[in-house]
Amino acid sequence: MKEPCFRCKRPTYFNDKIGPLKDGSLFHKGCFKCWICGTRLSLKTYHNNRNDNTDLEVYCAGHVPTPGPHDPIPHRSNLLFSPKTKGEYPHNLMRPAGPT
Repeated sequence: MKEPCFRCKRPTYFNDKIGPLKDGSLFHKGCFKCWICGTRLSLKTYHNNRNDNTDLEVYCAGHVPTPGPHDPIPHRSNLLFSPKTKGEYPHNLMRPAGPT
């Protein structure tokens, strides 16, 4: 028996299938679309929902679910003068001027 397409549940054939994906699912070429907008995807352009492992749908880059209420990773230059350190960095980033 041929393995079923994840989206339409009909059998997939060698010349009309995409996959298996990381989770083992297969799609017809016509069914491999963004779940939200229907944009055709490829193995290089599809995304999975990283927040919910039970969500096996595929998404385009614009509609992939984003993480929850996490702050973005701060840029390294912002860490030096954060309110937590009040601009005081425990290590001297610049070497003191030597005797001249």
